[in-house]
Amino acid sequence: MIDAIVLGAGAAGLSAGAELLRKRVSVVVVEARDRIGGRVHSVEDRELGRVIELGAEFVHGAPRELKRAKLDLEEMGGRQMALEEGQLRDVTDQVHSMLRKLARARGAGTAQSWLATAKLDPVERELARHFIEGFFAAPVAFVAIEGVANDQGMRSRRVIGGYDRALRGYAASLREAGALRLGFTAARMRWRKGRVEVRGRTAGGATEEIEARRLVVTLPVSVLSAPEGPRFDPPLGRKREALAWVRTGGVVKALLRFREPFWSTRELRKADFFHAPGAPFPTWWREVDSLLEGVRIVDWSEDPFSRGAYAYELAGAPSDLLERLAAPEEETLFFAGEATSLTGRGGTVDGALETGLRAAKQLLRTL
Repeated sequence: MIDAIVLGAGAAGLSAGAELLRKRVSVVVVEARDRIGGRVHSVEDRELGRVIELGAEFVHGAPRELKRAKLDLEEMGGRQMALEEGQLRDVTDQVHSMLRKLARARGAGTAQSWLATAKLDPVERELARHFIEGFFAAPVAFVAIEGVANDQGMRSRRVIGGYDRALRGYAASLREAGALRLGFTAARMRWRKGRVEVRGRTAGGATEEIEARRLVVTLPVSVLSAPEGPRFDPPLGRKREALAWVRTGGVVKALLRFREPFWSTRELRKADFFHAPGAPFPTWWREVDSLLEGVRIVDWSEDPFSRGAYAYELAGAPSDLLERLAAPEEETLFFAGEATSLTGRGGTVDGALETGLRAAKQLLRTL
């Protein structure tokens, strides 16, 4: 029997596992996929000769836990363009004004109720709706305004050369110690205070059981709450009550490769973001369509190990919801992942890293 098992080799799981290993705890991090990273998925496009991001791509606000990775960051402080009545217009000032008002929003209602009463001009109102549903992957009619009222959108930077660089150091230390297992899908966790048995399937289809004194769960909340998701015996009664107040938004990324950078024209120069409120994707015009060489579509809702992008709270959720999601069970089960962030960084990679470190420290205090 080892000291600890960590479920999931995403940002939270890797940081938790590496911290436990650093403290000389016998640990294994298990991951159902054949790769690390979870919702961070950096791949090389051989045609472009550069890394592209199929998952997480931006850093919002202060990097904090990402600093140690020394990532190359590109500021996204350029112009904001919006498609209005078939024309691209510069809406940079209106976007910044809207973001400042959104960051100051307060109240117990939904984002939709705030949109109906907030002092926004018509363009700002539509941009705010588009921003909330796109940036937070949350329907304005369901999400609490308190859940999206922050300054994350005020500063955005794009990671250059692969977001997975933020995770490689953690993974390397775990691999070197033989403490990282890919291709292991956890199916059932039998537990009592001081003991956990994780039963799962290997990539080859064999059933295997791992025993430990503690368990760190970093699986997405959408996986934990799925009817066909991993089972806990006994069930996580109080945790399931909290999970009922959380949903995971869907994100579809369309990565398009063009023969030449049409966005370098004088009209579009220094534009970083293009908005098309009310449309799933912008309308194509012939000159651009003829330059398109490749398309890759990634639907994170269809990924069985993530079932969406990142979590949001439903309006009316208990004020202590995040504390409930993050709370350990019987000093034996510990929980981490972006949805459990207690520092206002839900939906971010640095937030997930921070929760992994928090769970590891909680666990260490019980050994």
